[in-house]
Amino acid sequence: MKKCILIVEDNDDIRVSLRKILVDNNFKVLEASDGAEALSIVEQGHPDLVVLDFVIPKVSGETVCVKIKETHPEIAVIALTGKSLSSDVVRGLQIGADDYMTKPFAPEELIARIDTRLKAAKELEVSSKAINPELNKITLRESTALIAIRIIVSEIIFVVSFALIVGLISLLGSYIGITGAFSLYLVALVMLLVFNIVIIFFIVARWHFEYTEVSKEGVVRHSGIIFSKKKEKYECNFVEAISFEQSFFGKLFNYGTIELYDPALKEKIYLLNVSNPKKYTELVEKILPKKTNHPMPFIAS
Repeated sequence: MKKCILIVEDNDDIRVSLRKILVDNNFKVLEASDGAEALSIVEQGHPDLVVLDFVIPKVSGETVCVKIKETHPEIAVIALTGKSLSSDVVRGLQIGADDYMTKPFAPEELIARIDTRLKAAKELEVSSKAINPELNKITLRESTALIAIRIIVSEIIFVVSFALIVGLISLLGSYIGITGAFSLYLVALVMLLVFNIVIIFFIVARWHFEYTEVSKEGVVRHSGIIFSKKKEKYECNFVEAISFEQSFFGKLFNYGTIELYDPALKEKIYLLNVSNPKKYTELVEKILPKKTNHPMPFIAS
């Protein structure tokens, strides 16, 4: 599929020349002669890269660059201008331009820079997908190892309880002559079995309904099951520190607690018993912003 390039240039001759160069190199081309038109085309056409003249009418090229990077950071921007001072170059890069070229330019250099930026964007996209296909939001649940341990413990309790009840019935039967002991064994077995099933149901239901979602909007902790469900939300405009801790058994079964330090409340937010805490700590660090001018309030709902 052809890559789409948007040319933003108010000089008709230069724009026509750029279009010919790009078409000859097998690119799909969109054109804009001013900043307002460029922003409109970006929203409608979603180009892969923008060749942007900084000196254009209506909306300045610098403003166009900033707005593109704010709304579509995946779109590469190559600034194209007659200004060649190092301070101009630095300024262009500081506001978000991925590359900077001065007029006049060699067509071969322009194509080489475009190819480099498109290749870099593709590699970044592939890398992001390899790390986590949904990096903007992750769901953290309790370690399944803990769930398995709880179920095993409940089964042990079930077996021990039944054995004790059988022993008690046998003991009482020998002393007071209880008849129909088999029926009593069966009743005890059924009652304990039902109780055991209920316990396992609540263990699994708690794992399913109680979890934490981490996204760019904040941390939402869901608790309670079925009719008692509730959630607590931390609007994480920023976090000051992220770390994880593991006990001996946590290291043994690869689970731990992720800690987020909330500078507004001056306390830690704990994400408890998360499986593979090292991996998820790294993912949380990629999602949550690290600084802002706003506090991070706690909201319960």
